[in-house]
Amino acid sequence: MELTVQSDEFIRLNFPRLAAALEYMPVGVTIVDCDLTIRFWNPAFCQLQGFQIEVMHPGVTMADVFRYIALRGDYGPGDIEELVAARVELCLKFQPHNFTRARMDGVLLNIIGRPIYGIDGKVSGFVTIYHDVTSERHYEEQLEAKNKELQQAKQQAEAASIAKGQFLSNMSHEIRTPLNCVIGMAYLALKTELDPRQRDYLEKIRFAGEHVLGIIDDILDISKIEAGKMDIQHIDFSLDQVVQTLTTVVAPKAATRNLELVFDLDPGLPPVLVGDPLRLGQVLINYANNAIKFSEQGRIEIRVRKVLGDANDCLVRFEVSDQGIGLTPAEMAKLFISFQQADTSTTREYGGTGLGLAICKELAQLMGGDVGVESQPGVGSTFWFTAQLGVSYKTMSTLINQIGDAAGELLASAHTSVMMAALSAARILLVEDNLFNQQIAQEMLEEVGATVCLANNGVDALELLRRSDFDCVLMDLQMPLMDGLEATRRIRADPQLTHIPVLAMTATATTEARMRCIAAGMNDFISKPVHPALMYQTVANWLPPRVSPGEARRPQPLEPAIQSGIVGDPAVMDLSVLATLLGHDPQKLRKFAYKFLLSSQEGVRDMDAALARGEVQAVRDLGHRIKSAARSVGAFRMADVCEDLERLAPGEAASEVEGARSKVEQLKDLLEQVTKHVMQTAACSADD
Repeated sequence: MELTVQSDEFIRLNFPRLAAALEYMPVGVTIVDCDLTIRFWNPAFCQLQGFQIEVMHPGVTMADVFRYIALRGDYGPGDIEELVAARVELCLKFQPHNFTRARMDGVLLNIIGRPIYGIDGKVSGFVTIYHDVTSERHYEEQLEAKNKELQQAKQQAEAASIAKGQFLSNMSHEIRTPLNCVIGMAYLALKTELDPRQRDYLEKIRFAGEHVLGIIDDILDISKIEAGKMDIQHIDFSLDQVVQTLTTVVAPKAATRNLELVFDLDPGLPPVLVGDPLRLGQVLINYANNAIKFSEQGRIEIRVRKVLGDANDCLVRFEVSDQGIGLTPAEMAKLFISFQQADTSTTREYGGTGLGLAICKELAQLMGGDVGVESQPGVGSTFWFTAQLGVSYKTMSTLINQIGDAAGELLASAHTSVMMAALSAARILLVEDNLFNQQIAQEMLEEVGATVCLANNGVDALELLRRSDFDCVLMDLQMPLMDGLEATRRIRADPQLTHIPVLAMTATATTEARMRCIAAGMNDFISKPVHPALMYQTVANWLPPRVSPGEARRPQPLEPAIQSGIVGDPAVMDLSVLATLLGHDPQKLRKFAYKFLLSSQEGVRDMDAALARGEVQAVRDLGHRIKSAARSVGAFRMADVCEDLERLAPGEAASEVEGARSKVEQLKDLLEQVTKHVMQTAACSADD
């Protein structure tokens, strides 16, 4: 209360000054008594309200002001006194208010009022401020209109991006379909009796077809990057994996040009990194291929250096240097830009789309790095990129176990007797409307002994499925009458057919197409042009067992393995599988078998630890991991038990643990037998 008295005293003593300040304010101000008599107004109030001089005079009330405004028409049609009375009633409530009112001439006034309290705490009137917001509202309307334009432009851009993606997808399909015919027919022709000249021609046809396929993949990659749909993985990997892949791809090309391939890896790099090894390899392969293309002599050097880092992250720099033709500053300025080449003349010696380096730049930036080049004409070039990678706490042995699944599937390639036996007994329905693609896929599958039945569209496929038994369906997507997606949905809706695996086999190779396939109920995806080994492996993965799981997958020992003296006991571990995969090299076989034993023993220990924690799902995951590795080395009984663990039915916690423990004990017994078998066979082989 004392503060209020002091404030009132200050106002009383300084009111002339306050009035003078209010007089010249650019906003209108009124002070009204509790009987609604207006005690103060400034010139800005009259100007903003558009009042004549005679309207405002001593003793004027809010009712007089309202009446003048009503007569002017600002309040719209109606009885004048009723319009005034309604507003007087609102004023007498002395409630805070904030609203915007439009004058007849279009001027917008923002009106804000607050009650005034006397020393006794009662309302003694109110003060109101009037502000012309016409220009502000006009600006807001312009801004809103501009935002709508931007939103429409954004929607149009998104629609254009979708249309572009659909166009590229359709073009990819249209190009891949005949390209599948070119590459597939070349593959089939190469398996026939040919003279050297014919074989040379066909090899070149197939090579050119695969080159075109690479260009299509580049276009799809840059499209995905521009649409923001390129995903970067964050997985554990060893740099040795990337280097091995790079060597496999580029070393033969370097050798054909008598170029030396040299690697210089920083020993300070962490043994296990976290990032995307596939994309790292993609950039390195592109750099190395360019270095080989533009070099006539000398060597190609790949250097990897740790630039910065701590316990969790590190910045790694990759460099590829050559001693080739080099680049001028003007040529370097054109690099890393889509559809640009250093040499754009019509007589240029080296081909290319100009997409490769642009993709490299985008991928490096997605991995938190950058790209660049240093070069001198006639001396050579060094292309570099950086990537922000994580540091994994996993050891190399753990990583080997982790990738054992993928390695196992890879080693069980299209030439293993296991897969060939499964395919040779398979009845497959091929649903494809293109006659050439029918011929290619049918001959490839019949070549490995499969029985193939043809359907030209989804309608024919459903009719055949209801009349005959099939182990698997290979389904094209785009077909007349009924496409592959609708046919698959109907297969999944039919209780008699829903169990049949359906594999998409299409030239539409986008992520969106894969998602549509999965949503329709397809089990897997084979892209065209078809790679025979990948098709065989994918089909074999989904074929149902014909007898007991172990017998269905167990191959007959191969003659070369018998001659090498490393067959062993197939009932425990059929070493002929490894012998075939490793070229019947006893030293390599023993080394790989020992690695399998170490990883399996560690996996069983991890299972015991998971059981102690009651984590049955972890046991299932470990069973899946060991299963593929076991099949790869011929330990089929171990693989069967691992598959049982992987498919352990859910139930009560105690029963789940008990069921898992029983299977783990079986696995331990089998692992002990396999260990003894490997040691004895290896010892005998060494003595020989």
